[in-house]
Amino acid sequence: MTMVQLRPGLLMAVSGIVLFLVFLLVHSGHLTVQHDASIGVLVATDREDGLIQEVWQREQARPGRSQVLYGVMIDAGSTGSRLHVFKFRRNSEADIKLVSEKFESIKPGLSSYADNPDDGAGSIQGLVQIAMETVPVAMQRTTPIALKATAGLRMLPEDKAQALLDKVQRVFESSPFLVRKDSVVVMNGLDEGLFAWFTVNFLIGALGSKENASTQGALDLGGGSTQITFSPRDKETLKSSPEGFVRPVTIFHQTYMLYVHSYLGFGLMAARLRMMGMETEDINRSPVKGSLKSACLPAGFQGAFEHSGMEYAVSGLPEGEAGFWACWTAALAMVSRKIHQPDEVRQEPFYAFSYYFDRAKESGMIGDEGGSLKVSQFKQRAEEVCSTPLPEYPFMCMDLSYISALLQEGYGFNPSNVLMLRKKIDGVEASWALGATFRMLS
Repeated sequence: MTMVQLRPGLLMAVSGIVLFLVFLLVHSGHLTVQHDASIGVLVATDREDGLIQEVWQREQARPGRSQVLYGVMIDAGSTGSRLHVFKFRRNSEADIKLVSEKFESIKPGLSSYADNPDDGAGSIQGLVQIAMETVPVAMQRTTPIALKATAGLRMLPEDKAQALLDKVQRVFESSPFLVRKDSVVVMNGLDEGLFAWFTVNFLIGALGSKENASTQGALDLGGGSTQITFSPRDKETLKSSPEGFVRPVTIFHQTYMLYVHSYLGFGLMAARLRMMGMETEDINRSPVKGSLKSACLPAGFQGAFEHSGMEYAVSGLPEGEAGFWACWTAALAMVSRKIHQPDEVRQEPFYAFSYYFDRAKESGMIGDEGGSLKVSQFKQRAEEVCSTPLPEYPFMCMDLSYISALLQEGYGFNPSNVLMLRKKIDGVEASWALGATFRMLS
């Protein structure tokens, strides 16, 4: 399998061209990342309330306008909140480039403050302060800011999630940035997948071409949910996919048919709890009495696991009852017949990031810059780690077993399929944040 890779100079040139197209489309009102509104998911919209568009048009027309543009996005995930400040430079009307990204992350995630929303808002205030230190004062009033929460808040009771959002909205409104009434929201899981796909393919220069052949699939594994997105080439995929899994998305005057789905409760941290006997609806909602036990933990292990503000006592099974095959069986039970298997993934090239990257790196399969791995290598490494645990990573046997089961038995990848594991592409975080920022600016 071949993976698309561009030399840095060529990639920057492509990025400049594509960003110029983005700029023109934004200001002509023709950039639409659209879904079918008739099925209740954001698939196609034009300008939302016009506020950002109005400010940007006014700024464009202002004599001596700044040649630098900024956008601020906060990813409120289940395990942490991550700040992205994107900087764009307009050297001329024909030369717009993504210059840099300022990235900061904090733990725990916003959902950990479900019972103390003031402290949750306080954690975001620190990120807003970093954004204020990054964006020049003169640019802040025309720089939009948004926070999009993912699976952590999706799994909270609605009243607790809304209390957190309301508090963060007030933090934003007290900042100098451009804020809308809907700047703080829980993001739809499908949008999470779509924006991640956009980010990956924008950064590798695959968008805007006449053919879809160069686009890559995107695999995102968060703490509470996981997403898969790719552009099918096989008409059978379009016909056989469940309703709602395939939808049209128009980018740069080109329509892509994208297979996209988000699985709530199948993120890595949620999977840990479920493999230890918890049900999805119990996560983040009720305390657990006693210890959660697992064959995936080192024999005789006793410790604690914290997720979304709740701490669980966990322990391994006695010698002889723990190990890879018992752990693999638990992982299979989680994904068996619960994940749709599109046949085409066996031929599609994919980028994988978030916890896919983290666990591959921590287990020694790739370095800091990432790399290519066969799907089978996750299972092979899981067997090794389950046999000889890594003292600093007691959950590694469980995590690698789950990732392997999700890829092979869930999505249906062949063991020989090759994935590109990356944390950053051309210096920018491989996540949905860049795609969501473009949507915000359009």
